[in-house]
Amino acid sequence: MSQRISIVSLGLRGDTQPHAALGMGLQQRGFDVHLVGSSRYAHILSGTGVEFSSVDPDIESLLASVDGQRLLASGQSAVSFARWIRRVVGPAVDQALEETAAAVQESDCFIYSPFALPAASFAERMGVPSVMASFVPAHPTREFPALGLRRSLGAVGNRISFQATEQVFWQVFRKRVNAWRGKSLGLAPWPFAGPFKETRRSAQPSLYCFSPSVVQVPRDWPNSAHVTGYWQLDPPAGWEPAQQLANFVDADAGPIVYVGFGSMVPRDSEQRYRLVRSALKKSGARGVYLGDPQQLESDDHIQVVPYVPHTWLFPRITAAVHHGGASTVGASLTAGLPTVTCPHFFDQPFWGARVHALGAGPRPVPASQLTADNLSDAMSTAISDGPMRRAAADLGQRLSGESGIDRACDVIECLLQPGTGAPASLSRTTVE
Repeated sequence: MSQRISIVSLGLRGDTQPHAALGMGLQQRGFDVHLVGSSRYAHILSGTGVEFSSVDPDIESLLASVDGQRLLASGQSAVSFARWIRRVVGPAVDQALEETAAAVQESDCFIYSPFALPAASFAERMGVPSVMASFVPAHPTREFPALGLRRSLGAVGNRISFQATEQVFWQVFRKRVNAWRGKSLGLAPWPFAGPFKETRRSAQPSLYCFSPSVVQVPRDWPNSAHVTGYWQLDPPAGWEPAQQLANFVDADAGPIVYVGFGSMVPRDSEQRYRLVRSALKKSGARGVYLGDPQQLESDDHIQVVPYVPHTWLFPRITAAVHHGGASTVGASLTAGLPTVTCPHFFDQPFWGARVHALGAGPRPVPASQLTADNLSDAMSTAISDGPMRRAAADLGQRLSGESGIDRACDVIECLLQPGTGAPASLSRTTVE
């Protein structure tokens, strides 16, 4: 009987989609894979054979709430994000924990995103290994500070910042999670300091699904932290773009810029659409815009799409503009696209700064400061700056040569089937 792996992903599309790609890779190696995530993303795995169980509420619906909209409008403040977590996400945790507990089944291993840390409790209850799969740096390091901090605090301060950030999140959820551990799983409460340190002390591996060519692996990270490269999900078998979109992309009518902000959708979506449309016109580019085609108009200048696979679209266009989420950054950089980031909060400012530091995109334009003029300027730079375009193309070539899913599967396979041989040692690639 094949070994069963449960992947628990309680985040947005940018979290769930790479986990789905990993699940498909593990399935191809003979594992029985079960993914737990938000109901709105169930279609991602349709027809793949990977089992999907839905849990609610989901983060996207919380971002659409009044408090979520305030967060998106507040800029890049770590304090605002922490307050939102406490006020909005905290009360939703009880429902998420109970629904996840009902969805989870007996497994030989649990893989979970940092926001789904309680999945480690299922592994503890069943006596099986668990593996954190993170889209952002989570191990403390002296080399840079925790996400949400804009400048280095020095070697000691940087390490402490990670521990402090962990505590901000853990103390919000501690009472709820510990009550659930006792009532539903019969487990002792985690200590006041939380489970993070104990998780790192264990010999079990952690996976980071970004590239060491984008974030140099810190020298003080343990060899159990595997920076694998990006996990990208290809379009499902038989997928074809709408004919109108295919014609738009294939037309020889000037540069095309993708503009999409993922789940960072403001309540006044028409106002942002008009801003983007104006910026495209000023820059002389056409656009593929992520939005609702029922509410926003498409024409020869702009095509509105509800969703299109990045792996199909990005190799066919000139530049990308997006919120700077980890997975979308990975997709645009892997395609060799000059990338404009418009960060809202959490990890997005970090990734935007990395894109700019690598020479693959202009300085980030914070979403709270977005105007038609500054977005147009950034688009024009991405379209016409020769050195930037060459830097993005060179980086894309390096990223395309990585096999992030294969490397992650090697780590899991070695954990569950030790006779398969140890995966390659932790990469120490130098970011150029």
